[in-house]
Amino acid sequence: MCEKKSPEKEIHWSEKKEVAKSSSPITFMIFLVKIFPHWFLALIAVPVGFFYFVFSSAARKECKTYQRNVIDFGKKKNVPTIKRVNSFRQILSFALCLVEKVEGWCGKLKLKQVIFQDDSILELKNQLSQGKGALLIGSHLGNIELLRCLASEGKTGVEKNVPVTSIMDVNVTANFNKSMEKINSKAYLDVIPADKIGIDTIEILQDRINHGGLVVTAGDRTSSSNPQRSIDADFLGKSAAFPYGSFFLASLLNAPVYFVFALRTKSFSLRSKYKMIVKKIDVDFNCSRAEKKNRCTQLCRSYAVLLENYCLSYTFQWYNFYNFWAK
Repeated sequence: MCEKKSPEKEIHWSEKKEVAKSSSPITFMIFLVKIFPHWFLALIAVPVGFFYFVFSSAARKECKTYQRNVIDFGKKKNVPTIKRVNSFRQILSFALCLVEKVEGWCGKLKLKQVIFQDDSILELKNQLSQGKGALLIGSHLGNIELLRCLASEGKTGVEKNVPVTSIMDVNVTANFNKSMEKINSKAYLDVIPADKIGIDTIEILQDRINHGGLVVTAGDRTSSSNPQRSIDADFLGKSAAFPYGSFFLASLLNAPVYFVFALRTKSFSLRSKYKMIVKKIDVDFNCSRAEKKNRCTQLCRSYAVLLENYCLSYTFQWYNFYNFWAK
């Protein structure tokens, strides 16, 4: 009798090893970015993406899982999406985004490459011009660091300087972070590790918002230190875990909340502009503790709906290379 194989254990995204095991490849990439034009770097991204595609079976598997969910969900909603699964295109899109991320920290990204929409951006700019800050919740769909790169160079379209404080898990991509810090000391100057958030750091974040700064966090990765502390929300037709902390933070900070996405207008062109999407979310946390928890859940589910809508339109720009629906 054949023995049944136990199901493969799903690991948390933070347990996945950093692709670059040393800083040498990243340092070399930074050297290339500094001396070569963008079109040449974009060409190099093609073989790099292909190398990752060939040797990372896990990335191929997770791309397929995600893209199948996009296709199935699109059919249910009668929304046009990609016609077939293509893992390489998603990985290539990531390689191109990585080039532009490094270019951003090298100061080569220009504000004219960003296309602002007729959404909440004007309200946010007016608010920042008046010295009032905000909380931004972004994602790993598109280039999450675009805003930080521009702000570090004073390229925000706002006359006054806008400091940006990011909350992120810094341990998973330690080699990449160190390399970025070498080329631009501002890259991780205002980063607070997600596992260090406490009463003291909340006071620091509130002070920075009060002085006209932005606090930025991602809403699509559960905590590496406490992954069980999450909110379940429907995402592309299935239940997925979203980080409770990102939305609970909104209830702790006395500040307006915006959902922000920076998406390439052309996923695979050598040179593409970015569409910056800014949506203000009207949520009132002046309520009881129990009701505050309910409103955090509502905020998260509003975020999940918006995120899945953009996943349908910009499918290949999803850079969460793990099983997003694993419990």
